[in-house]
Amino acid sequence: MILSLEKEKLAVDSYLILEFTRVFQHPRFCSHKKHEIFGRTCPYTNCEYTCDLKRENESNVLLMHKRDLNFEQLEKMTRNPEQIWLLWHDESNEQSENINRFKFNWTVTYRTSAEASLGAYGITIVKPNPWSIKQLNSWIDSQFNTRYNQAVWFVSNCRPQKRLAKFRSFRQHYPVAAFGKCVSPNNSFSLNAQSQSTKDCSRQSSCEKAYLTKSKFYLAFESQSCTDYITEKFWRTLSVGAIPIVSGPERENFARIAPPHSFIHVDDYSSDKELADALHSIEQNRTLYGKYHAWRMYYDVYYEAKDVDPYRFCELCYRLNTNRQRIWYENINEWFLEKC
Repeated sequence: MILSLEKEKLAVDSYLILEFTRVFQHPRFCSHKKHEIFGRTCPYTNCEYTCDLKRENESNVLLMHKRDLNFEQLEKMTRNPEQIWLLWHDESNEQSENINRFKFNWTVTYRTSAEASLGAYGITIVKPNPWSIKQLNSWIDSQFNTRYNQAVWFVSNCRPQKRLAKFRSFRQHYPVAAFGKCVSPNNSFSLNAQSQSTKDCSRQSSCEKAYLTKSKFYLAFESQSCTDYITEKFWRTLSVGAIPIVSGPERENFARIAPPHSFIHVDDYSSDKELADALHSIEQNRTLYGKYHAWRMYYDVYYEAKDVDPYRFCELCYRLNTNRQRIWYENINEWFLEKC
């Protein structure tokens, strides 16, 4: 059993969240104003955030980042049964033998079944002012006529051999401009690579941005198949106007959080050639191409921390106000590793 249930927790007028550990060895929100943490439009305004460890006893939530946990410190603590131990963890396929025994109550992570999951790596938001049909068609026409008929891929993690094998097989049927330490120039084919090499082009570079904004497709292959593990590469692809070709988590994981009809999942095709044939059809047919961008009329996507963090912590404040049952995770390792 992954979750256990006890009694209802007490309702209070306000909730104090303590940043109990650092986040990747640095303070995370200690210098942030309240609206930068919870957002200006959060309907729940009775949550506060502090980094003052002297306020531990009065805090309703102890927020602990998994990479920064001090197990010896946790073992020595006298636990307040009315206090929520909240584990923050956004990495995939990691487990710690010691962590289960601490019986964390809640999680903030990429899993959609977590107590706070919104905006782990990105989020879909309804536009406050939808585009007109004219605006949408103008945008689609511009992108269709100026983007290269190719996919692009930037990869830095060479360990998932299955992902590399998929790329090597797929690029035999469709042009892919690939960059990173895992690929060599002869692994990559690009319609627009006159002056670029794998050494010149890296993640977060101007070269990467140029390829993302000039290619019709991006290989948003995740390194793991863990449930709901959909990282910023997917959201960034949507943000810059390319169509993500995805693999890793199952299709329904993407469909739960992505804009409608915004991505292509490799599992929908019986072979790499069939997938490539579909891309060739999309790249040549403005109507087919437009179907993958129709969502832009009504939705926006965000992936930068300053934009998504307020949604995460507004959701946390919502849970604090509405969740009355006290729970804990019996086997949090098993929960995180589902389908990894």
